[in-house]
Amino acid sequence: MSPLGSRLLVALAGLAIGAAFLWLAFRGTPPALVSGILARADWGLPAAEAVIATAAFALAKAARWRLLLGAPAGLGTAFLLRPVLAGLALNALLPHSGELVRAFGLNRAAGLAPGAVLSSIVAERVFDLFAVLILGGGALGLVDLGGAIASAVRLVGVIAAAFALLILLALRYPAVPQHLVALLARRLPARVAGGLTRQATAALEGLEPVRSPRTALLVLGWSLAQWLAVAVMVHGCGGVVHLALGAAACCLVVVGIVVAFLLPNAPGYAGSVQVAFLIVLGPLGLPDAPALAASVVYQLLVVVPLIIAGVACLQGTLRRR
Repeated sequence: MSPLGSRLLVALAGLAIGAAFLWLAFRGTPPALVSGILARADWGLPAAEAVIATAAFALAKAARWRLLLGAPAGLGTAFLLRPVLAGLALNALLPHSGELVRAFGLNRAAGLAPGAVLSSIVAERVFDLFAVLILGGGALGLVDLGGAIASAVRLVGVIAAAFALLILLALRYPAVPQHLVALLARRLPARVAGGLTRQATAALEGLEPVRSPRTALLVLGWSLAQWLAVAVMVHGCGGVVHLALGAAACCLVVVGIVVAFLLPNAPGYAGSVQVAFLIVLGPLGLPDAPALAASVVYQLLVVVPLIIAGVACLQGTLRRR
């Protein structure tokens, strides 16, 4: 299947999953009840809290990415913020397309090999999952949600461990992936094989910064800051609809969002955000209607601004320098 066909298939799957999630979310809750809560919402300080936390999330993501890229000269956090926002916007519109734009954009802007950029993004995912596990594990120690949420946290843990193992093996035994690539390259035309070998070498070099324990700890710190910012977003969105959410509840909603976003998603994460809020806040005894209203506010104050900012940054991201 062609890359375009694969993307189209993922988009259709995301639309189907989003529609199914929306149906499940609103199956027992009249939309009029949710809209009534939104009509009485407080769009003052709680909304400002969510918007400021969204900006902090993007800045933390850019600062962490700079470390994973090896802190190259001339590529500061402010410079990387533009491709980060563009990637977030495209991911919200077409699942997992933002990573390719980030790789292509840095290749054109700074001459970095796409393979090295993509390997730094893979490392991002691993540290994301570790940070979410730390937040989710701490939150689970404060509340009792039964087996459903605990199972979701375990799922995230298994995925994080698998990614971490792959990266550690690649760092410890770089000859193994190089040998596998060489075996694959033998069956390909010379031009394609040469390009594949160069990209594989660049990918291994892209993981080089993680070899430093100091860098790894800094990356983990920025990862925790990034996902704590998301928890603050959730708290602000709850405040908009007068839903008091504690720190543990906000962190567990973050876990739910991460698990939901692992699937193909509809544009704007429609349905996935609603299910994430309901699955976490329902067992805490909170009514479905305010939880759904908070999820809609999350899309309005977090997802939509990120899409607008990212689309505005897209042309600059792809411009050659």
